[in-house]
Amino acid sequence: MLEADISRKSTKPDDSTHEGIVIRATAGHLQIACDNLIWRCNLRGRLKKGPRSSQTIAVVGDQVRFSVLDEKSDPPCGVVEEVLPRRNRISRMAARRSGGNVEQVLMANLDQVVAVQSVMEPAPQTGFVDRLLVASERFGVGGILVLNKWDLVDDDHDRERWEYFEKMGYQVVFTSAENGLGVEDFREVLTDKVSLLIGASGVGKSTLLNAIEPNLGLRVNEVTGKTGLGKHTTTRTELFPLATGGFIADSPGIRGFDPWDIDPLDVQNYFPDFHEGQAECRFRTCLHRDEPSCGVKQMVQRRQIPHWRHDAYLALLRDLEDRKKSLGYR
Repeated sequence: MLEADISRKSTKPDDSTHEGIVIRATAGHLQIACDNLIWRCNLRGRLKKGPRSSQTIAVVGDQVRFSVLDEKSDPPCGVVEEVLPRRNRISRMAARRSGGNVEQVLMANLDQVVAVQSVMEPAPQTGFVDRLLVASERFGVGGILVLNKWDLVDDDHDRERWEYFEKMGYQVVFTSAENGLGVEDFREVLTDKVSLLIGASGVGKSTLLNAIEPNLGLRVNEVTGKTGLGKHTTTRTELFPLATGGFIADSPGIRGFDPWDIDPLDVQNYFPDFHEGQAECRFRTCLHRDEPSCGVKQMVQRRQIPHWRHDAYLALLRDLEDRKKSLGYR
């Protein structure tokens, strides 16, 4: 759960500053929940100085300490003095156009990341869930998988693929915002948790949230016929309280995910279904690619690990190696 109660005032010993939770962050402007109020704050200039490896200084979910500028304005205003240490985060590589090895933190201090995929319109993203779950393993965040628009397919439609994630210990929820299938299960998954929803535009993240929390009134849009992709209706990550307890952040649609701060040699450690096979590999440095006597590849041959899962691992390994070669890790 959130490490600070947003309804409770928290101050330094000299009572000159407050602590709160960032619920929205845009272009250096932050909305911070504290004392049952929403404060509008900017970052203190010194926080922006010097080199940094992260794209942004403060993100949704961060706990910050801020000074009051105008308590009587609407909304009350302040300035952030310090971003407090994070217990965890979900991060990915920023876009290549950023020009370097830059971290994009999507959210901080969360209990779980919820990967939302639609089974049709748009089709599931190959390897997306695998990469997102790698990030959840890397940063100690729970991973949940939600399969939406299940009303558009037969019950057996590729269900074996998704249930494979359940065998690894991840919770999988089959939903349809249109007919209510799995909506109560989805509500239960989020109750009393701090969650981040991630998925491509058009998969139904906002529709599902509106189904369990109608007062949110989040914008939804249809998938375009020409591309089969959704339009971006959520333009920023924002944290909302849930009536059943907990908080949910709906994020803008993303179609790619390169996990941050993972060395190619270590990526296999974040595939829990590989651990048994790794113990049988002939070489301790085996990458389960071209090496002989590889326990993981033997499990693939015996269909204990699906080919698509091994392919997702190889694709991520290749991308991380390319990144390391072209940019290097800090």
